[in-house]
Amino acid sequence: MSKGFVAAGLALLVGLLWLLAPPRSGGLRPPPGVRAGDVVEITYMGPTGPLQPALSDAALEFERLSVEAHRKNPAHPVYRIVAGQTGVKDMTGDPTRFMLSIAGGMPPDVINFDRFAIAEWAARGAFTPLDDYIAADLKAGHPNAIRSERYYKSVWEEASYQNRVYGIPTDVDDRILYYNKDLFRRAGLVDAAGEPVPPRTWSELRAAAKKLNQFDETGRLRVLGISPTLGSSGGFYMFAFLNGARFMSPDGLICTLNEPRAVQTLQYLVDLYGDAGGYQQVMAYQAGFQGGALDPFLIGKVAMRIEGQYYIPLILQFARDMDYGVAPPPLSDQLAAGGAKPTSLAGGWSYAIPANARHKAAAWEFIRFLASDRVQEMLAEGNRDAIESQGRIYVPGFVSRADLNERFLDRYVFSNPRMPAAAKVGMRIAADLLPESRPRPITPVGQVLWARHVTAMEEACYLKKSPQQALDDAAALVQRELDRFLHPPQGRPVHWTWFYVAYGLLVVLFAAGAWQWDTHTGFRRRVAERLRLKRAVREAGLDLARGSFARQQWRAGYAMVAPWVVGFIIFGGGPLLFSILMSFCDYDMFNPPRWIGLANFRYFFGQDALVPKAIVNTLFMVIGVPLGMTASLSLAMLLNQPVRVVSVWRTLFYLPAIMPAVASMVLWIWIFNPMGGVINKLIEVAGVQGPNWLASEQWSKPALILMGLWGAGAQMLIWLAGLKGISPHYYEAAALDGAGRWKQFRHVTLPMLTPYIFFNLVMGFIGIFQIFEVAFIMTQGGPVNSTLFYVYHLFNNAFRYGHMGYASAMAWVLFAIIMALTFVQLKLANRWVYYEGD
Repeated sequence: MSKGFVAAGLALLVGLLWLLAPPRSGGLRPPPGVRAGDVVEITYMGPTGPLQPALSDAALEFERLSVEAHRKNPAHPVYRIVAGQTGVKDMTGDPTRFMLSIAGGMPPDVINFDRFAIAEWAARGAFTPLDDYIAADLKAGHPNAIRSERYYKSVWEEASYQNRVYGIPTDVDDRILYYNKDLFRRAGLVDAAGEPVPPRTWSELRAAAKKLNQFDETGRLRVLGISPTLGSSGGFYMFAFLNGARFMSPDGLICTLNEPRAVQTLQYLVDLYGDAGGYQQVMAYQAGFQGGALDPFLIGKVAMRIEGQYYIPLILQFARDMDYGVAPPPLSDQLAAGGAKPTSLAGGWSYAIPANARHKAAAWEFIRFLASDRVQEMLAEGNRDAIESQGRIYVPGFVSRADLNERFLDRYVFSNPRMPAAAKVGMRIAADLLPESRPRPITPVGQVLWARHVTAMEEACYLKKSPQQALDDAAALVQRELDRFLHPPQGRPVHWTWFYVAYGLLVVLFAAGAWQWDTHTGFRRRVAERLRLKRAVREAGLDLARGSFARQQWRAGYAMVAPWVVGFIIFGGGPLLFSILMSFCDYDMFNPPRWIGLANFRYFFGQDALVPKAIVNTLFMVIGVPLGMTASLSLAMLLNQPVRVVSVWRTLFYLPAIMPAVASMVLWIWIFNPMGGVINKLIEVAGVQGPNWLASEQWSKPALILMGLWGAGAQMLIWLAGLKGISPHYYEAAALDGAGRWKQFRHVTLPMLTPYIFFNLVMGFIGIFQIFEVAFIMTQGGPVNSTLFYVYHLFNNAFRYGHMGYASAMAWVLFAIIMALTFVQLKLANRWVYYEGD
């Protein structure tokens, strides 16, 4: 009991310290002369978590100005900016924290969100329209009023949905072609004067890439001409835009991912990869690429790459003397022949206000302040000071306003005598492309469109389907998702007040039933038990004057179990029942759920084309269960021998089981590297070329099974416990009957270990059907959905596509599958599991 009170006291102390510790800018402590009630906290969520130095200075200035305004006008609030961690590697592709903050009623007041996703979540009601704020500032003549005409047209449109503005653009980037002049000269890609000539059309690009591709004596790549999917090139999106393709109809109601220009683009990419030895070989080659000073373009492993203008500072930092050139991305021959202007893929971020933010007016003041000329100048100067203090050359990032871009380019690039000529040319080309650049399609199914186009590209490049067939299938899936959004299942809104009341009554009834059973049904048993305890206490000579010893023991038991019971009621039982009801609803976490009956289950069994693939992938991983049991039992038998320092060996083999999962998976990514990984290097010693592992559709799942054997130390301990429980007399009797090692293992060890085999088998099956982390961290479901496991598909539907109701239905189907398998195993266990006490 005393340990429990100590733990509770420590938890309370930590909580108090957390509440009293001031955040970055002073937290709830008001400045001198300001009452606590006049302070308004503006919470900020951005892609980098805590505010970066330059943005932090801007936030401090905003706070200072609010204090001055408050002293002049006490009705004006004093602002405090509080920024926190996002806790994810991709805030847009995995917006879990943002979604949960909105669903839980505690969203940030300001969020810096990837602009292409603004429309997708605005369509679901996640963001506040900003038109009224903008109009009010313009009407009042505010000096920092935001004017749409100052922004690039495509950038402003990307932050809007259905003619309403949901985000204020912050930065912008586009893609340009970088090429290695030295490699161009060696390949003879020069003009009459010996100067390298960059490709201007797709035919020129393919011809140049063919000449630049270099292979070793085994046929593997040594130098890659170009890879359309390397880095942040935009891949298929980028090349489709260069061919004039559109993925959505002008009204946004039809997915045109399979239009002729898109099909032509995908065929071109297939041919481009084919010239380099095939898509799989290129992916294997890219698997060994690193960043920073070892970037493949900087060290001559890639001759051309399409990347954003933000790549220029990387070149200046790590390869300032590199002889490279920059050009607009090559257009398709058809567009180039028609005289089309060069174009590019644009991206960037925007400030937005969640729909249920607590301080919307204050959030708008902060956004308006950040978008002002003064703050943009402050941010540019702050970033310049930070970069130049490290001895590097500062290259400004593009902002979403053309006038500020030109001002910053003149000041920091073209007027800087230290700036290399190639960097000046590159920034000029990138800036000139911005007015013609296109953003990703503005659609409420942007994440699904991106995911399906990636799958279509992989299917075509792996030669599993023709480009037409791959894009037809992808377009059909996206269209189905779009129709589902535009015409959602009809049902009445569900309000959950009754659920909380009913759940509370259920808990009360359960507690009353337990008390009834404990008090009346088990009364005779309890009386007999108490008499027995009293007799034992009296015989021990203890004093019972202070009350019933048995009653004290029961109270202590209740106190010990209370934390778990309360925790289960709040965090276990409630969500469990809630998810059952949610499986019969259409729910996206932003709008009230609607009761749709069995629609989610009908979609699961009849319409979701990825469910069979996810189930097959998961069932394949079952192979790892017997392999893992065999490996761990083998280790246990080896470490059960009377050898020296056996405890040290046991510790070493158990260590991988307690290694952090993310760290071990990152390690295994490098071990499975097809070009320089440890496994393939060992295989090459035998004169055999190793597989492409995670880059291969056939080898990706076997690779994950092989990785799972590394953690066999966890089961090893269970086997050791079982082996220690086998009496040596059995082996002595078997030896006297003439049984050798194998027969002793078969007829003594295995039968005595059947309870442990059964336990590991059941837990192994449950674990396999819940496999998720390896797909999320190592493969993202690829290649070609070969590692799209059931739970990963469930996660995508819940937190990437916003189908929380459908994901709940998937979860309960999974529960039914696991329960059925476990029930079958329990029934079959009577036939082969031997318990010594039977």
